Amino acid sequence: MHLSLVARLPQQPNSGSGKVLAELERLHPSHHYYPSDTAHVTIRNFDDIKDVDRDELLARLRHRIGSLRPFSLTGHGLGVSPNSVFLQLFREDDSLWGLRQQLTRSTQDLSYTRKRTAGPGAFRDLLFRRLAFANLIRFSGPLSPSFIRAIARHRATSFGRFTVETLELVQTDRLFSAAGTTVIDRMPLSR
Repeated sequence: MHLSLVARLPQQPNSGSGKVLAELERLHPSHHYYPSDTAHVTIRNFDDIKDVDRDELLARLRHRIGSLRPFSLTGHGLGVSPNSVFLQLFREDDSLWGLRQQLTRSTQDLSYTRKRTAGPGAFRDLLFRRLAFANLIRFSGPLSPSFIRAIARHRATSFGRFTVETLELVQTDRLFSAAGTTVIDRMPLSR
């Protein structure tokens, strides 16, 4: 189980991404396709916080999130990682980066891991704080060349812009399944 702060993507099954996913699933059904209501970008994962006082964490999150303004992300292109296909999300300004920095600072004393100062883990953490993406397909077996080509056709497809106005703290499984996900709190960003 994972404890994460997420922003859900708008549910638009007839949108560009919905149509692309429906076509990919029709042609290559053997993989796990995330339902549209589970599509999200992870703002901050709290797996490094062990046995935390949940009320304390919620209070800190509500305080920090309530003081920040909504931000926009633009979906542009599909990417591939070793385990998944994801929608690349691009930010308009530094709001997401600032939010992630503030959340890290306001909760770092709750973490049971020491702050990394060097090495590949530190670089990965810094890189992922600046990136935004939403997993859309989880691989469940080998990839066919035709599947890779179908995904590649959408490397530069525009999937539109949306504004993040609410964040959710969730406890979830790896697939963000309905049965394995509990919404702990919904927190609006300030207007």
